[in-house]
Formats: sequence, C-alpha cells, structure tokens
Amino acid sequence: MWRIWRVIDPRVAILGVGLLIAFVSTTIHLIQISGDRYSINNWHPDTAKMAAKAQPQNAALPQK
Repeated sequence: MWRIWRVIDPRVAILGVGLLIAFVSTTIHLIQISGDRYSINNWHPDTAKMAAKAQPQNAALPQK
C-alpha cells in the first residue's frame, strides 16, 4: 500500500475523493428534487396540484 502513496500525492487523492463525493451527492439531490417521478417533493403546493391532476378522476383524493 505504501508504494501507491509514492506515486499518488495523498493530498490530491483526498481532495479528489472529496470532490467526487460532493459531485455524486449533488447529482443525486438534483435528480430527486427534479420532479414528481420520485415522489419526494409532495410538500410543495405546485407539485401537490400536479399530482392531484395526474390521479384518475374516479379515485378518491386524500383528505388533509
């Protein structure tokens, strides 16, 4: 293992891993909040209206 660190600078490796984690977490976050497909942002009024429109007309709407 010590031979790897002679080739790769540990500071650069740690910075690279940190940037990779930040990129992946930001991407996942943006995908989740991007739309109704993942049903995680039903708290927003506009999203709730669109979800209500997407339901069949004969389905009972949940009461709040």
